[in-house]
Amino acid sequence: MRPRIGLTLDVDEALGRYELKRDYADAVVAAGGVALLLPHEPGAVTELLTDCDGFVITGGDFDVPPELYGEARRPGCGPAKPERTGFELALVQAALEAGKPVLGICGGMQLLAVARGGALHQDLVADVGLSSHQQPAPKDAPSHLVEVLPGTRLAELVGAGPLAVNSTHHQGVREAGAGLVVSARAMDGLIEAIELPGPAFALGVQWHPEVVRRHEPRHAALFAGLMAAARAST
Repeated sequence: MRPRIGLTLDVDEALGRYELKRDYADAVVAAGGVALLLPHEPGAVTELLTDCDGFVITGGDFDVPPELYGEARRPGCGPAKPERTGFELALVQAALEAGKPVLGICGGMQLLAVARGGALHQDLVADVGLSSHQQPAPKDAPSHLVEVLPGTRLAELVGAGPLAVNSTHHQGVREAGAGLVVSARAMDGLIEAIELPGPAFALGVQWHPEVVRRHEPRHAALFAGLMAAARAST
């Protein structure tokens, strides 16, 4: 049986609809999984832990509310989607507690850090003077290198050393959170990947492997690793 992977959805409140870029689902299917779309229903988290073998926490054009990591909003912090974030935070925390595999992508990585008590740079330009992490189109093409640290799960999947990634974010992880280790950094020092050591699969990456895999096939290994962990957890 193929692993059932829950994908979190974005929401367009003005149009009254859920949204998901198909690259997320395509990457799951290409890796051998079944993609299940998850509406924002915090009360269903317990059932989802039974129905899904693993989760992808997707990205989106919004920010994690800084109140969740104990800070006041500063200029440069973008719009929030409290309903989506509340659901995703409850899902991440429950999945980690249950040992369910989790892959956090872009904002999903940031939420993984916050779920473990970490903190974010609210705006990379304002906070640390980094202006190179929002690339122009095409958004799927690699735009900079990260250094994957040896001895990490990420290194097991894609190899240690330089890895070309894309970059479409204005926030970043400042503190990884309790128990999480940094598994990749950009050449400017920004944290680009975090993970929980040990047998559980809990990995977050700041880039978008679901699209950049078209240019650098090594990124497909992130989804293959999620599938392997999902099969092992059933």
